[in-house]
Amino acid sequence: MTSTTFGSRTARRTFPVRTALAAATLAALLGATGCASATSPTAEPSASIAPDAQSDETNATDDSEPAVPAEPGPDEVITIGLRFTPQTITVPVGTTVTWRNAEGIGHTITSGAWGDVNETTGLRGSQEADGMFRHALARAGEEGDTFSFTFTEPGEYPYFCEPHLTMNGSVIVEAAG
Repeated sequence: MTSTTFGSRTARRTFPVRTALAAATLAALLGATGCASATSPTAEPSASIAPDAQSDETNATDDSEPAVPAEPGPDEVITIGLRFTPQTITVPVGTTVTWRNAEGIGHTITSGAWGDVNETTGLRGSQEADGMFRHALARAGEEGDTFSFTFTEPGEYPYFCEPHLTMNGSVIVEAAG
Protein backbone atom coordinates (compact mmCIF):
# COMPACT_ATOMS: atom_id res chain seq x y z
CA MET A 1 0.00 0.00 0.00
CA THR A 2 1.30 3.49 -0.80
CA SER A 3 0.44 6.82 0.74
CA THR A 4 0.61 10.16 -0.99
CA THR A 5 0.15 13.47 0.80
CA PHE A 6 -1.89 16.17 -0.96
CA GLY A 7 -1.79 19.33 1.16
CA SER A 8 -3.21 18.28 4.53
CA ARG A 9 -4.93 15.11 3.22
CA THR A 10 -3.34 11.73 2.72
CA ALA A 11 -4.70 9.51 0.00
CA ARG A 12 -4.19 5.76 0.18
CA ARG A 13 -4.26 3.47 -2.78
CA THR A 14 -3.45 -0.16 -3.34
CA PHE A 15 -1.93 -1.79 -6.36
CA PRO A 16 -3.14 -5.39 -6.48
CA VAL A 17 -0.43 -8.00 -6.82
CA ARG A 18 -2.37 -9.79 -9.58
CA THR A 19 -2.40 -6.65 -11.72
CA ALA A 20 1.33 -6.19 -11.25
CA LEU A 21 2.02 -9.82 -12.17
CA ALA A 22 -0.22 -9.61 -15.24
CA ALA A 23 1.53 -6.43 -16.39
CA ALA A 24 4.98 -7.98 -15.88
CA THR A 25 3.96 -11.12 -17.77
CA LEU A 26 2.56 -9.09 -20.67
CA ALA A 27 5.70 -6.95 -20.83
CA ALA A 28 7.88 -10.08 -20.88
CA LEU A 29 5.81 -11.66 -23.64
CA LEU A 30 5.89 -8.52 -25.78
CA GLY A 31 9.63 -8.17 -25.24
CA ALA A 32 10.22 -11.80 -26.22
CA THR A 33 8.67 -11.41 -29.67
CA GLY A 34 11.41 -9.13 -30.95
CA CYS A 35 8.80 -6.99 -32.66
CA ALA A 36 9.19 -3.30 -33.31
CA SER A 37 6.35 -0.92 -33.92
CA ALA A 38 5.40 -0.83 -37.58
CA THR A 39 4.90 2.92 -37.46
CA SER A 40 7.95 3.76 -35.37
CA PRO A 41 10.75 5.42 -37.32
CA THR A 42 13.26 3.88 -34.92
CA ALA A 43 13.42 0.45 -33.40
CA GLU A 44 15.22 -0.92 -30.37
CA PRO A 45 17.22 -4.16 -30.57
CA SER A 46 15.62 -7.22 -29.04
CA ALA A 47 17.43 -9.86 -27.06
CA SER A 48 15.23 -12.55 -28.62
CA ILE A 49 16.17 -12.11 -32.26
CA ALA A 50 18.44 -15.10 -32.75
CA PRO A 51 17.03 -18.09 -30.79
CA ASP A 52 14.60 -19.22 -33.51
CA ALA A 53 17.00 -18.60 -36.38
CA GLN A 54 18.74 -21.41 -38.18
CA SER A 55 21.67 -20.77 -40.44
CA ASP A 56 21.84 -24.26 -41.96
CA GLU A 57 22.06 -24.70 -45.72
CA THR A 58 18.45 -25.92 -45.64
CA ASN A 59 15.62 -25.60 -43.17
CA ALA A 60 12.73 -28.03 -42.90
CA THR A 61 9.72 -27.28 -40.71
CA ASP A 62 9.66 -30.90 -39.49
CA ASP A 63 11.03 -34.32 -40.44
CA SER A 64 8.14 -35.15 -42.80
CA GLU A 65 8.56 -31.99 -44.92
CA PRO A 66 11.20 -31.71 -47.63
CA ALA A 67 14.03 -29.27 -46.93
CA VAL A 68 13.66 -25.78 -48.38
CA PRO A 69 16.55 -24.91 -50.74
CA ALA A 70 18.78 -22.22 -49.25
CA GLU A 71 19.97 -20.80 -52.59
CA PRO A 72 17.87 -18.16 -54.32
CA GLY A 73 16.68 -18.75 -57.86
CA PRO A 74 16.68 -16.10 -60.60
CA ASP A 75 14.95 -12.87 -59.51
CA GLU A 76 14.46 -14.37 -56.05
CA VAL A 77 15.46 -13.32 -52.53
CA ILE A 78 15.38 -15.78 -49.66
CA THR A 79 15.39 -15.32 -45.90
CA ILE A 80 18.02 -17.40 -44.15
CA GLY A 81 20.00 -16.80 -40.96
CA LEU A 82 17.97 -13.63 -40.23
CA ARG A 83 19.28 -12.08 -43.45
CA PHE A 84 18.00 -11.47 -46.97
CA THR A 85 20.05 -13.34 -49.59
CA PRO A 86 21.10 -11.60 -51.71
CA GLN A 87 20.95 -8.38 -49.71
CA THR A 88 20.89 -6.36 -52.94
CA ILE A 89 19.39 -7.66 -56.18
CA THR A 90 19.58 -5.83 -59.52
CA VAL A 91 16.87 -6.44 -62.12
CA PRO A 92 15.55 -4.76 -65.30
CA VAL A 93 12.28 -2.80 -65.32
CA GLY A 94 9.26 -5.09 -65.51
CA THR A 95 10.83 -7.88 -63.46
CA THR A 96 8.83 -9.68 -60.79
CA VAL A 97 10.97 -10.32 -57.72
CA THR A 98 9.90 -13.13 -55.39
CA TRP A 99 10.84 -13.34 -51.71
CA ARG A 100 10.82 -16.85 -50.20
CA ASN A 101 11.04 -17.67 -46.52
CA ALA A 102 13.57 -20.45 -45.89
CA GLU A 103 13.30 -20.28 -42.10
CA GLY A 104 11.00 -21.75 -39.48
CA ILE A 105 9.94 -18.27 -38.28
CA GLY A 106 7.78 -15.61 -39.93
CA HIS A 107 9.13 -12.44 -41.54
CA THR A 108 7.79 -9.32 -43.23
CA ILE A 109 8.76 -7.79 -46.54
CA THR A 110 8.20 -4.08 -45.95
CA SER A 111 9.20 -1.39 -48.44
CA GLY A 112 10.77 1.73 -47.06
CA ALA A 113 13.89 3.41 -45.80
CA TRP A 114 16.16 1.88 -43.19
CA GLY A 115 19.46 3.10 -41.83
CA ASP A 116 21.82 3.69 -38.95
CA VAL A 117 23.07 0.08 -39.12
CA ASN A 118 25.48 -0.68 -36.29
CA GLU A 119 28.68 -2.02 -37.87
CA THR A 120 29.39 -4.29 -34.90
CA THR A 121 25.96 -5.88 -34.40
CA GLY A 122 24.38 -5.42 -37.83
CA LEU A 123 21.22 -4.06 -36.20
CA ARG A 124 19.49 -1.17 -37.97
CA GLY A 125 18.67 1.85 -35.87
CA SER A 126 15.89 3.30 -38.00
CA GLN A 127 13.15 2.20 -40.36
CA GLU A 128 10.22 3.88 -42.04
CA ALA A 129 7.71 2.03 -44.19
CA ASP A 130 6.68 3.83 -47.39
CA GLY A 131 3.55 1.80 -48.18
CA MET A 132 4.61 0.44 -51.59
CA PHE A 133 4.38 -3.11 -50.24
CA ARG A 134 4.07 -4.77 -46.85
CA HIS A 135 3.62 -8.51 -46.66
CA ALA A 136 3.92 -11.05 -43.84
CA LEU A 137 5.66 -14.25 -44.93
CA ALA A 138 4.56 -17.52 -43.34
CA ARG A 139 7.18 -19.95 -42.06
CA ALA A 140 9.08 -22.05 -44.59
CA GLY A 141 6.99 -24.79 -46.15
CA GLU A 142 3.66 -23.23 -45.15
CA GLU A 143 1.14 -21.62 -47.48
CA GLY A 144 2.04 -17.94 -47.82
CA ASP A 145 5.81 -18.39 -47.48
CA THR A 146 6.43 -16.37 -50.68
CA PHE A 147 5.64 -12.85 -51.86
CA SER A 148 6.13 -11.39 -55.35
CA PHE A 149 6.20 -7.80 -56.56
CA THR A 150 6.67 -6.42 -60.10
CA PHE A 151 8.90 -3.35 -60.40
CA THR A 152 7.70 -1.07 -63.22
CA GLU A 153 9.92 1.98 -62.66
CA PRO A 154 13.73 2.28 -62.49
CA GLY A 155 15.20 3.17 -59.12
CA GLU A 156 16.44 1.78 -55.82
CA TYR A 157 13.82 0.21 -53.56
CA PRO A 158 14.94 -0.49 -49.99
CA TYR A 159 12.98 -2.95 -47.85
CA PHE A 160 13.27 -4.61 -44.44
CA CYS A 161 11.75 -7.16 -42.06
CA GLU A 162 9.91 -5.21 -39.38
CA PRO A 163 10.60 -7.37 -36.31
CA HIS A 164 14.13 -8.52 -37.25
CA LEU A 165 16.56 -5.62 -37.18
CA THR A 166 19.33 -7.46 -39.08
CA MET A 167 17.15 -8.01 -42.14
CA ASN A 168 17.63 -5.14 -44.61
CA GLY A 169 17.78 -5.27 -48.39
CA SER A 170 17.43 -3.35 -51.64
CA VAL A 171 16.11 -3.98 -55.13
CA ILE A 172 17.87 -1.94 -57.81
CA VAL A 173 15.72 -1.63 -60.92
CA GLU A 174 17.52 -0.61 -64.11
CA ALA A 175 15.94 0.96 -67.18
CA ALA A 176 15.56 -1.31 -70.19
CA GLY A 177 18.64 -1.14 -72.42
